[in-house]
Amino acid sequence: MKNGLYKASFRTVVGQGTGVVVINDGLIKGGDSMMYYVGNFKEDANGAATGALHIGKHSDSPGMQSVFNTNDLNLNFSGTSTNTSATIHGFAEEAPTVPFDAQLTLIE
Repeated sequence: MKNGLYKASFRTVVGQGTGVVVINDGLIKGGDSMMYYVGNFKEDANGAATGALHIGKHSDSPGMQSVFNTNDLNLNFSGTSTNTSATIHGFAEEAPTVPFDAQLTLIE
């Protein structure tokens, strides 16, 4: 994936949401109105991607809840990537029965 700013659309069985992430040389940093995300990923020449994120709460946001029903977690993911997007799937260690899906799309 190119370095840049990406829209992150994500979903679990608990809920869904959107945020933004910055990809920079294998590092991921981002967030939404309630949670922040920091981590890393690797991708191979065929577009297979794997990585890990720490997700934590930074603010109370009325009417919002974590899509994992917990506010501090570690997510492991895998998926496919192109130069400008990625589709990933994963599970948080703290919520192993809550599958996670996300789509990243380059903004700039």
